[in-house]
Amino acid sequence: MLCLPTSSATLTDGATLLIDGEWSSADHTFNRFDPSVAHKIVGTFASATPGHVSRAYEAAAGAQIGWSHAPAVQRANILRHAADLLEMRIEKGARRLTADTGKAIRAARAEILYSAALLRYFAGELLQPSGEFYPSADTRTAVLTVEVPVGIACVVTPWSFPFALPTSKLAPAIGFGNTVVWKPAQAASGSAVFLTETLIEAGLPSGVLNLVTGDGRSLSTSLTGDVRLAALSFAGSRDVGLGLRKGVADRNIRVEVGGGEKSPAVVLADADLEDAAAQIVRGAMLTSGTRCATVSHVYVQHSVMAEFSSLLRERVSRLVVGDPYDETTDTGPISVDQRATVAEDLEHAHDEGAHVIFGGMDNQGGCSMKPTVTTGVAASRHLLREEIFGPVFVLTEVEDFEAALAGTNGTRFGPGAGLFTSDIAIAMKFARRSNSGVVHINHGAASDEPDAPLDAFEALGSMCRGQGKSARAFFTTAKTVYLRTPN
Repeated sequence: MLCLPTSSATLTDGATLLIDGEWSSADHTFNRFDPSVAHKIVGTFASATPGHVSRAYEAAAGAQIGWSHAPAVQRANILRHAADLLEMRIEKGARRLTADTGKAIRAARAEILYSAALLRYFAGELLQPSGEFYPSADTRTAVLTVEVPVGIACVVTPWSFPFALPTSKLAPAIGFGNTVVWKPAQAASGSAVFLTETLIEAGLPSGVLNLVTGDGRSLSTSLTGDVRLAALSFAGSRDVGLGLRKGVADRNIRVEVGGGEKSPAVVLADADLEDAAAQIVRGAMLTSGTRCATVSHVYVQHSVMAEFSSLLRERVSRLVVGDPYDETTDTGPISVDQRATVAEDLEHAHDEGAHVIFGGMDNQGGCSMKPTVTTGVAASRHLLREEIFGPVFVLTEVEDFEAALAGTNGTRFGPGAGLFTSDIAIAMKFARRSNSGVVHINHGAASDEPDAPLDAFEALGSMCRGQGKSARAFFTTAKTVYLRTPN
């Protein structure tokens, strides 16, 4: 296997396109800045053109047959080796991730370890039994199914989890024999280069994974319009996902589109309130509110609203907000691109009557933002309707379980929902009646088991669950074989 040199040790030359095993730059480049020091350039990246995307598809097509015929053991070994390399280089990778997103360094390390766990899970999944055997009326004929890759996959990923989310898609895509054209968010370009370098060094052949960096708006048509595309896997904002899905709506390809950062939680009067406060703060704040299943609004039963609000405020006040590279920091700055958006969201909510009981924007420099808790938001108002990609959540008082359930099911997003209660009957009722794809009972919003399916039921209507065996089902298809022995 060919192991290629890295694109650029310092990310200064813009050589961040990997096409058919070769790193190259483009006529135009863009810079990215560290969210904690907004004027500090952390990398220069190539702005891919539709021509680059076409070349990436050509490379993926050229590698498809050979890679799909590679033994599963060989593909599994590459994924396993990549996991080992990630763990060996965790400090460098974590600093690259933090420079992209502003995520606290401890959270960055945890994300890289989770990416390694995903790689190892799918390495093991590749060696599980596959296919089925069917009885035939003809004693000389065997009827069976064999699992084959779907072909070329286009993977489009966001900036919020620049290692974990891409790995959850790339590992099963390439592991099960597909080739990939990958377009990461611009803000996650540094992490994307690092993850690509890792997979290449692990032994991935040329053309199996092709990386194109740049502006997604200028590349969307070329990414979805190539006739060689067999599967589209996207995570990110709702509007972008809808646009990409419409781009392939009239074609017979696999589509997995997830997005929408709105996860509600319910706290009933019989809950362990201290534990609920701890779990909710962890789910809402420790990734600076940028997890796609971040707890964004909390419905609290009237009789415990005052006590729970006090506990929540006390928990939030303990969080250390500051330099993301400091080991003591709990929550770092948000994305350069998101800070202005979140500030506008809070101003809009204030105009509608929302009241900030803790936190708010920090104007001391960089893109820092205090963890923020608001109240006084009607169900139809801005903070409950839109994606707020920052450490902000809303407290809403409700009379009982039914009112809380109606609130949680009233959002157009549905990646996850939580309930805190000591009543097992109510817990099971919530699990059955919630519209969310992942339900947390007395548990925070982190869905961090590599083998478990996840994602929303209704957010974008793709109905593909991602991760675990669901990922295997998405990136493979069953071929029926009739095998008749000769005379």
